[in-house]
Amino acid sequence: MSNAKKIWAVVVGCGNRGSIYADYTLTHGDEFGIAAAIDPNPFKLSEFQKTYNLSNDRLFLSFDDFLKSNVYCDFVINTTMDQYHYETAMQIINAKYDMLIEKPVVPNKEQLLEIKRAAESNNVRVFVCHVLRYSPFYKKIKEIILSGAIGEIVTMEMNEHVGLSHYLVSYTRGKWNNESACGSSFLLAKCCHDLDLICWLNNSTIPTHVTGFGARAQYIPEKAPTDSTEYCYQCKYRDSCIYDADKEYVQRGAMPFLVWDKLNKPLDDITIEEKREHLKTDIYGKCAYKCGGDITDRQNVLVQFENKSIASFTLVSGAMKGGRDINIVGTLGEIQGNLESNKIIVRAFNKQTRWCDYQEINIEHAANTNKGGHSGGDVGLMHDLLAYLNGEGSSVSLTTLNDSIYGHLCVYAAEEARKTLTVVPLTKL
Repeated sequence: MSNAKKIWAVVVGCGNRGSIYADYTLTHGDEFGIAAAIDPNPFKLSEFQKTYNLSNDRLFLSFDDFLKSNVYCDFVINTTMDQYHYETAMQIINAKYDMLIEKPVVPNKEQLLEIKRAAESNNVRVFVCHVLRYSPFYKKIKEIILSGAIGEIVTMEMNEHVGLSHYLVSYTRGKWNNESACGSSFLLAKCCHDLDLICWLNNSTIPTHVTGFGARAQYIPEKAPTDSTEYCYQCKYRDSCIYDADKEYVQRGAMPFLVWDKLNKPLDDITIEEKREHLKTDIYGKCAYKCGGDITDRQNVLVQFENKSIASFTLVSGAMKGGRDINIVGTLGEIQGNLESNKIIVRAFNKQTRWCDYQEINIEHAANTNKGGHSGGDVGLMHDLLAYLNGEGSSVSLTTLNDSIYGHLCVYAAEEARKTLTVVPLTKL
């Protein structure tokens, strides 16, 4: 993008995800810049100020304060918590700013369609952070499908095994452990990524029916050892328990940007003593069985499409090895892959030899995958979005809001199906 203009963004919600997208300016400062930061937490603002060299007049505690400032930007990055997405998204859209919004967009169909209508009436473009679309791995799979190498899709099988540490930090003890509090189910918060991939990879058709099952049956008080305590530091089972908070967060240092977030201090400045004291009263120090969450810890989803192709997705929590697998069978061949190994196998019918051609593709590991880089998807999203805003055309990953909506609709339907043990039809947009 050597002849392109520099694109400026305002970040609303200066947490981990906001900093990940903002970090693109640290390596591509000629293409992208942060015009301002908005967050009700002064500590978060001060950290953003230091990292992205913002002056005091570019820091705002609310979006309304920002609107009064007349600071220019090309688009707004909305990385607030799930339960604030609807309110903040409508503010941004009604102020007529293009918006990049973190997934999930909102927790229900009514709010999602209202955002769609508002964006259309205000002539605003809305882009969703379905970052896995932008990873070299899934981009390559999409390109293979579009090439016609495996013919029409017949079935898709996908799964995500959420690693034990990740599930404990984010979902058992974390911000997303309770649907009523955070606004998102486990499937919506963690795997609207995957339902989006199912709909995007198969977007020559549309989903029509969804069903599935799921339950919370592991991280519940009934599974806790007899006489275990509410907090790990007091518990007589802590030395043998695989969920012990001290081992996870003090000794192993799992996902510190979430665990120590409430301390409002730079991570390197937090002492071991402060960490252990914090765990005596914070949810991150609680027994994993007694954190009061209500989200599922296993789930399966089945989707039927208009052309009668079908897709299945299995979500498992607390796995010893986290990762995603995919297997697509088409009328002329199949694709098999594992995201973490960045390996794709293609078997395609050769009409000349009447035999199966076998191809093994090793995707070059994308750089800059730190801080949850989604196998290069975070960087890929920013690259494709900035190119698009500069008039270079849409990439295979950057699609309309409608194309992002179907994955969310499948999640909402899957949750309804799980709770009612029914098959849920989807309304065609």
